[in-house]
Amino acid sequence: MKFIRYPRYLTCTKSSVITIGNFDGIHLGHQALINCVTKIAQPSNLQSVVVSMQPLASQYFAGKGNIAILTPFKTKYQLLKTLGVENFCVLNFNKNLAELSAIDFIQQILLDRLNAKHIVVGDDFRFGKNREGDFEFLKNHCQRYNVSVSSIETVSIKGSRVSSSVIRQLLRDGKFDQAKSYLGRRYSISGKISKGQQLGRELNFPTINLKLGKRVLPIAGIFCVKVVLNSTKTYLGAASIGTRPTVNGSTNILEVHILDFNKQVYGQNVEVLFYHKIRNEVKFDSLDELKRHIKDDVIKTRLYFKKQQ
Repeated sequence: MKFIRYPRYLTCTKSSVITIGNFDGIHLGHQALINCVTKIAQPSNLQSVVVSMQPLASQYFAGKGNIAILTPFKTKYQLLKTLGVENFCVLNFNKNLAELSAIDFIQQILLDRLNAKHIVVGDDFRFGKNREGDFEFLKNHCQRYNVSVSSIETVSIKGSRVSSSVIRQLLRDGKFDQAKSYLGRRYSISGKISKGQQLGRELNFPTINLKLGKRVLPIAGIFCVKVVLNSTKTYLGAASIGTRPTVNGSTNILEVHILDFNKQVYGQNVEVLFYHKIRNEVKFDSLDELKRHIKDDVIKTRLYFKKQQ
């Protein structure tokens, strides 16, 4: 999959089928949109292009640290690649883009730079300064240039619209199975294992650690998880997402105690899949009290997965 960073890279010379959106989560609704694009592109000898923004418009206007994101950029890239997308175009969402009118967005980006011949959008698509453009606006303007525009209906499950905001709320509520049915896969966090403060080892519950940086997650607390190391072997674990208030932590971190596991895996790639929320993060009065609760979390994790067998 080719990566296009607008406006840094050159114009597409080959005509394209385009879809545009945030694509946070690459959920079933997004997948339906993308599959429509690739099905139109392949037999027509056109290239498929997915257009998104970085940061997302919601992040730009609210402040990057204030919006929970389902899929960080690297994860989004990999998911789009597996869906057979040929080109991933990322727009730098800044003041200039925020002020770009709907007509200029169509002309400068979709037509002049991405060489659109067909555009597919969702039925709630809005674009341009103050979200002034919609499907009808896009369709009417593109007709002048012999560019066709189509939309697909919202994907719903049991009468409920599939959307990124709904999935975020499901995750906050600990409804991981329902979130899975909307995402088309289990919610997970991936990264490289880093060395922590070794506190878990001192408490006889060693952990693997993933630094989250400034990333804002839709979940926090203690969870039953599965851990996939290097895309091969899967283990059970009890995970914590939070700031570790008992030891006066200040930065968000994901820690996982892998059950019946005691290997050094620093630097290895890991995917943590979330199944069940045990409790919220709590500040305890002592390390002994923290240790007792971790022990209880591990017991609950074993029981949870035993019941799933």
